[in-house]
Amino acid sequence: MHYSALICALLASVAKAMPLEDNPFPGATEWTPGHQVESGDVIVPVKDTAYVVKEEVYLAKLKAQGIKIGAPKVEARWESHDAADLHKWTNDTVQPEKRDNCDGTFYITTDKTETFVDWDVQMSPVVCAVGDMDISVSSGFNVANTVGGSAGVDLKFVKDRLGASLGVDYSKTWTTLTSVVTKGTIKDGNCGVMITKPLTTRRSGRQFQGCIGSATEVGTWYADSHEEGSYNGIRWIDGAISVCAKPGNNPPLSRCNGQGNFR
Repeated sequence: MHYSALICALLASVAKAMPLEDNPFPGATEWTPGHQVESGDVIVPVKDTAYVVKEEVYLAKLKAQGIKIGAPKVEARWESHDAADLHKWTNDTVQPEKRDNCDGTFYITTDKTETFVDWDVQMSPVVCAVGDMDISVSSGFNVANTVGGSAGVDLKFVKDRLGASLGVDYSKTWTTLTSVVTKGTIKDGNCGVMITKPLTTRRSGRQFQGCIGSATEVGTWYADSHEEGSYNGIRWIDGAISVCAKPGNNPPLSRCNGQGNFR
């Protein structure tokens, strides 16, 4: 049976959705360079100090703050797009041709907002170890805010309406620009990869066409966004940096949290 190994974890920065106190976790000890991280431990920076924390304590803290562990299911009818790939919506798209004609009028409603620990995001090549091997965060890996919806929904409209009302740049993409000294160890006979466990905020709702009070629902939409943090001087998304490792001799390697394989 496949299993995941959390070998070394760093929280990229303290997420806005997850405020932490000066003495944040019961039983936490201050991390020092060279500390041997045991199975079930994570390393969490709080202000200028890093703490070694039991994973179950860390997750309990998130749950107590209303953060879900694991991504909610996406509706089968939703199609996902990196928001940066959507052309900017203009007023011409939604303004009615005539004052008494609402056929060109669109609006959206937000029905749900939730924050959760999302699927693993790859930050290094997959390594299959012959003998214990170290891996580190590498350049060229991307993550982006995402907008999706059912057929018929104007995703450009959704992206720009939400962006304007919330102050969120749904076209934002983050890239690992350089290698940094953030390492994990892949044990002999395992394949592994450096990952982020990102904190994601998902808003979802409906789009309507027509005059308010007599409009027709066009379809449903969702929009995922990330807060920006930093670690080792590199700007990246908020979330825990860790290692996903499973027994194996060759790729592909499937995600420890989420679906699909790493590339």
